[in-house]
Amino acid sequence: MGDIGINRLSVRRNEIRLKIIVYAVSVILMLMTLYPFLLMLSDFTGFRLNDPGRVLKVLPKRWTQLVKFFKSRVVTGLINSMIVTVCSTLLNIYFSAMTAHAITSYKWKLRKVFSNFIMAVMMIPTVVATGGFIRLAYKFQMNNKLSLLILPAIATPISVVFMRLYLESVFSKELLDSARIDGAGEFRIFNQIVLPIMKPAIATQAILAFVSSWNDTFLPLVLLLEESKKTLPVVLILNYGLGETTIPMFVTTIPPVIVFLFLSKHIVEGVQLGSVKM
Repeated sequence: MGDIGINRLSVRRNEIRLKIIVYAVSVILMLMTLYPFLLMLSDFTGFRLNDPGRVLKVLPKRWTQLVKFFKSRVVTGLINSMIVTVCSTLLNIYFSAMTAHAITSYKWKLRKVFSNFIMAVMMIPTVVATGGFIRLAYKFQMNNKLSLLILPAIATPISVVFMRLYLESVFSKELLDSARIDGAGEFRIFNQIVLPIMKPAIATQAILAFVSSWNDTFLPLVLLLEESKKTLPVVLILNYGLGETTIPMFVTTIPPVIVFLFLSKHIVEGVQLGSVKM
């Protein structure tokens, strides 16, 4: 009994040490992640620990700068970015989910070949694919169109692979057969049964697609030469020459944060549901 008590005490001490290490690493990573945002908020509000009253002096000035910042070119860039980002994100998650559903739920010839082809395309460096895409756009005189930034986002390989892996873990053929017996069509099955099942994967991919499209600078800078078609990141790069960086950083950060806060709930629900199933 004495040896058993000593072993239990040793195991308990090891568990406590492991928890301390995990919590310490988690706190460090959290601080590293939040530090840029806290620094940005500090610059925007003017808050300082040694001078809290400075906020009352800086905030009215920041508000004036913020109103002045939204000139016609910046407003146009903001609208263009919202159009491109929202449309590309919606099309990306919908058609990626549809492609993943077709690979997972149906048996058809060359299904494995098609799935392996998507995996192979995913391995192609982005720079290689982008170079050919730019040449093609200028060859057919399709530059200076926002649709050129939206259409390539449909069913990207990484999104399809991510959706397929998640759908395979929760897929139930009996559920689809029951829906077909009840007379549901294939599109109704996909829209009303498959999409709700994939909500956590859709939320995760929506965040990644939104941030990627929102922060994209290279393609808009190369393809959109007209002033009225430039997106917000390109406009802000041009405005950085004026020397003001606090307001642009604050403006560009707000939409991704809002999207993350809105969709993170669905990710947490999916994780909890998966833990219950296990």
